[in-house]
Amino acid sequence: MFRAPRFITHAALSSALLLAPVIAQADGHDVVRLGDLEMHCVAQSTAALTPEAAHNFNVTRAPDRGLLTIALFRHTGQGQTETQAGQVFAGAINQGNTLTNIPVREVRQGPAVYYLGEFRLQPPDSLRFLINAHVGDKTLKANFKHDFNPIAAP
Repeated sequence: MFRAPRFITHAALSSALLLAPVIAQADGHDVVRLGDLEMHCVAQSTAALTPEAAHNFNVTRAPDRGLLTIALFRHTGQGQTETQAGQVFAGAINQGNTLTNIPVREVRQGPAVYYLGEFRLQPPDSLRFLINAHVGDKTLKANFKHDFNPIAAP
């Protein structure tokens, strides 16, 4: 299994999260830790993606579409982490209390592994995301909210 210094692994995460510039916002993301495992989850409108990022990851850019990005890591000690593959399941609950399944696909770039899921939006909307990731015999669960507002045309 690939072992990388923490900065290299976080560079891989940064590559995955290039799709997610809203990470600095108060909502729209979650980090879950369980023992030596860590899961990073980010939600955003695909309209916020650059055309290049959308093309590279085969994502449709539109104000009525959202993207969920999930990355899994294992801390191996001495400041090192390794990306992890797992089984990832995701859904979202809208303001009308309707649960929608979000199909998730695995993306590999060199040693980095992460998961992308596209979903429909009706801005303004507030979605609560429910994510389960199974890595070996451990299950990580994330539950976070993101408010989607209409994005003005450039």
